[in-house]
Amino acid sequence: MTPVEFVFWGTMTTVVLLDLSLLATLLRPRLGFWPPPGRDTWQYRLTWALFSGTCAGFLVVGGLDAGSLGVNHWLGEAGTLIIGSTLFMGGTTIASYAMGYLGLRGCLGLEAELVTEGPFAVNRNPGYVGDLILMAGYVILSDSRLAGIVAAGAALWFLVAPLAEEPWLEKQYGKDYRRYKKQHPRFLGWSSFGVPAHEGA
Repeated sequence: MTPVEFVFWGTMTTVVLLDLSLLATLLRPRLGFWPPPGRDTWQYRLTWALFSGTCAGFLVVGGLDAGSLGVNHWLGEAGTLIIGSTLFMGGTTIASYAMGYLGLRGCLGLEAELVTEGPFAVNRNPGYVGDLILMAGYVILSDSRLAGIVAAGAALWFLVAPLAEEPWLEKQYGKDYRRYKKQHPRFLGWSSFGVPAHEGA
C-alpha cells in the first residue's frame, strides 16, 4: 500500500465512522454523539477525535494526490489557483466569522447561548456553509480526486448534522429557537434576501 492509499483509507475510515455516529444519533437520540451530552463524555471525545482525523487526513490526501482530478486540464493552472483559492479563503472566512459569533462552547457542540445575529441572521448554519465552500475550494486547489471523495463523505456530515442538532436546540431554547427556525433557512433560502423562508429550507 502506497503512502497516499494508506492516508486515504485511514481518512475514509474516520469519515465513515463520523457519518455513522451521526446516523446513530438520528435513529437513537439517547446515544448523543452530536451534539455530545458534555465535554467529559466518551461521545464528545470520540466525535472530536474522528473530526480531527478527518480534517487532517483531508489536507494530507489533497497534497499527496495533487493533480489526479484533472481540474487543471479544464481550468488551466491560473483558473484552478484563482477559483480554488477564492473558494477556500471565502469558505474559511465565513466559517471563522460564524465561529467567532458562536463562541468556543457552541462550536464544540456544547450548551451555550442562542446566537441569532451576525451570520446567523442570514441562515441557521453559516459555519457549515463556510465549511462546505472551503472543502470545495481545497478539492479544486489540490486538483485531487481522492480529496474529492473524502470531501463528499465529510459534506454528508455537514448536511445532515442540523437534523440532529435541531431537536436538541428546541429542547434547550424552546420557543425562542422555534421562532428563529421559522424565520431563517437551514442553509440557503429566500429569507437570506429578505423574503420569509419555509421551515427547514
